[in-house]
Amino acid sequence: MAAALAICPQESLAEGFTGAEFLSWSQAQQRSYVNAQLVMASSIVARAKPDMSQCLADHFYGEQGVTDEQFDALRKTIEDYETYHPSSVLVIVIENTCGTFY
Repeated sequence: MAAALAICPQESLAEGFTGAEFLSWSQAQQRSYVNAQLVMASSIVARAKPDMSQCLADHFYGEQGVTDEQFDALRKTIEDYETYHPSSVLVIVIENTCGTFY
């Protein structure tokens, strides 16, 4: 847990955190953040929407977490909407790809 906080400090949860701030992080920190968000999304839907969880796995993941191709695409989308919180952008991408959470 301490390592995660060192890599992605709690400011990422603060109101006002934007994609522009996310983009100022190292690529390793960005990848860690994206992986954590995708794991959280998959965990949320694992029981209630197994098809959506499978879609997340099929679409975004490779053997080492998020694929390079998907990471680049997600990073580009966050860049395109850099005034928004990156988690909000990721939720929209996930829902557009795999269906709604509700």
